Amino acid sequence: MGDQAPPKRHDTQQTKKRMSPWLKKIFMKKEAPQPPELRLDASVHPRELLYISDLDGTLLHSDSRLPEESIQRLNRMIDAGLNFTIATARNYDSVHPILRDVNFRLPVILFNGVYLTDFHTGQNVLLANFISRDIITTLLEIARPLGIDPFLYTYGENHRLYYRSATNPGAQAYLDSLDGDGRLTRVDDFSIPASEHISGFLLIDTKQALEPVYHQLKERYPGHLSIYFAEDVSMKGYYWLQTFHQNANKGKMVRILSEHLSVPLNRIVVFGDYLNDLEMFKVAGKAIAMDNAMPEVKAEAHEVIGSNNQSAVIDYLESLIFKP
Repeated sequence: MGDQAPPKRHDTQQTKKRMSPWLKKIFMKKEAPQPPELRLDASVHPRELLYISDLDGTLLHSDSRLPEESIQRLNRMIDAGLNFTIATARNYDSVHPILRDVNFRLPVILFNGVYLTDFHTGQNVLLANFISRDIITTLLEIARPLGIDPFLYTYGENHRLYYRSATNPGAQAYLDSLDGDGRLTRVDDFSIPASEHISGFLLIDTKQALEPVYHQLKERYPGHLSIYFAEDVSMKGYYWLQTFHQNANKGKMVRILSEHLSVPLNRIVVFGDYLNDLEMFKVAGKAIAMDNAMPEVKAEAHEVIGSNNQSAVIDYLESLIFKP
């Protein structure tokens, strides 16, 4: 697979459109576990269900790639009628080079539920809410005295990822992983153009360094932010503090996709491994965790399968769809 995404179109007018009443209702709804009667509809043939997989730690191997053999197996199932898509914290510019050879027929959920996007064109079907600039100002006031610089993700005519410096080995490792990423923009200060919307931010440091930031954000903005605070799965000893608008999460966008495709939630199966997968675990008919998933994620799953490096998601789908 190539390492550059093709030219793409982004629907910037979506941010100006008013949401329909049912969309507003979904975004305002607080996620809660499905009652037993809304669990997976066992009377429906597996081919008629919708399957949604997380990427890192779930569908992708630990080298952040999907082996060619797995792509071929997945494409065979999609071509045979498998209803399959992804829900990832990655952005389009990060996902497309990895999965450009997958025959997606359904919209994909990107950046933790900020975007519902046509995979092949990059055009956004729907945008969720963005973080206010006042919150970013507060974040900088909290983090800078601690010697921590954030990574800021924005959306305007293009996606941008702003940073000032990598203040520790964990942040540097993340920066190194973005080598060649066209979104990456180094700045001396975070004066984001007014035409760009802030879709999220990330802080990377030790648990001890980030805990005060985490608690202050939770206390100052209850009900305004979706915050994920957990150890970096690829660099032990460093933690990630990821933040999005409260209404931007995978669970909300799974609900939107359910409505968009006219597929009931109790006919949706989701796969995940990390904290940001829990929202979609709460709303889907069946939640499946990977063997390498965080303990908190396994505890909320209906089933635990093999690891991402074993291509367990592909194996599971084949066992349902193609095996006698």
